[in-house]
Amino acid sequence: MLVFLSRLANAGVGVGFVVITGRHLGPAGRGEIALAFTIAWAATHIANVGTSTSGRIRLLRPADPVRPRDVISLTIALLPLQALLVVASIGVISLTSFYMTWEYSLAIVALSLATMLLNSTVAVLYGLRRYSKVLTAEVIIGVSQAVVVVGLLRSGQLNSTSAVLTMALGMVLGASWLIGPVVQVRQKAGLGLTTHWRSLIAEGFYPMLGQVSIFVALRSDRIILAVVAGADSLGLYVVALAIPETLRIVPKAFGQVIADRGRSGVDSIKAVRRYARLFVVAQVLILGVSAVVGSTLLLTVFGEGFREALGVLAIVTIAEMVLSIYFMYQSLLVGFSRPRGIGPPQVLGGVVAVLLNLVMIPVWGMSGAAYACLLGHAVLAIISGIWTNRELRRLDT
Repeated sequence: MLVFLSRLANAGVGVGFVVITGRHLGPAGRGEIALAFTIAWAATHIANVGTSTSGRIRLLRPADPVRPRDVISLTIALLPLQALLVVASIGVISLTSFYMTWEYSLAIVALSLATMLLNSTVAVLYGLRRYSKVLTAEVIIGVSQAVVVVGLLRSGQLNSTSAVLTMALGMVLGASWLIGPVVQVRQKAGLGLTTHWRSLIAEGFYPMLGQVSIFVALRSDRIILAVVAGADSLGLYVVALAIPETLRIVPKAFGQVIADRGRSGVDSIKAVRRYARLFVVAQVLILGVSAVVGSTLLLTVFGEGFREALGVLAIVTIAEMVLSIYFMYQSLLVGFSRPRGIGPPQVLGGVVAVLLNLVMIPVWGMSGAAYACLLGHAVLAIISGIWTNRELRRLDT
């Protein structure tokens, strides 16, 4: 419940952020913010080379020599690579399809650095199973973002750039709260901060491939849609996704705990499988109710300018139901498999999802993105299920 509440706090503020910026800035402004967020997370999944996952796995192992400062110091060392990737992405997008101002570009760089630092710090605290501290950090992030965005709205200074900077500010404050106790922990005598970097990077390679692949599978539609149809269509699409993606906190939160308990030896494979099935059923029911409520309230909350989003709401909700199966299979892999077993199913599923987006979006636009989302999630769930059962059979033997 602590993990769920921390993700719920983050999601609640995120929904409020989407509503305020969507109503005030319209589909185009909402699309620009979504593009900034997509670039920041894409660079994060590449630049951290999977060390947030390998670090959490190592910290969950009893008596493992890797300490929190090893993971945090490696993350800080990788921040320049993160900045370089973001600058390159901004340059390519600006030169080919979507011009970005200097202010907006700098805001994206700030958001990306804050995202990487917060992501790794949260992974460390999850590895230590200090869930209450993560919950406190999420509250700090939410309160700070809410205060700033309301102030910007009342002063008439809310735009895409200031909204992106507000997101970055909240993440920096949250990471600062979490990182303080971690950096104060001393290393064992004779061990430097770089002692375990090589093993963390080596073990993080396959999880990194998986993170990049699943991110591309879940987010490539946004970039392709922005390039093909413009920021307006992207803004409509992400509003349709707002409710089902927000409810993604349920499988992520409980899948997180399932993986941690399995990796720590608290629960058996049989128990974890049973929990996973129950959570998938619960998620399907929750999403079904949300689709009915969302279709009723969407225009009231966002306004008539977002009417086209209603056409794809049901499709993306069904896609999210299918994706919850994938999340639970992935939790089983993280909890009981070696790091090498985590990435391959995501790579295979990600390639199929990207191909579907490239084929369907240019022809059918936003509707093509929604159906590609549904088919891509189905492929992810099937491949992940086959791979997970294969890895767990190996473990049993």
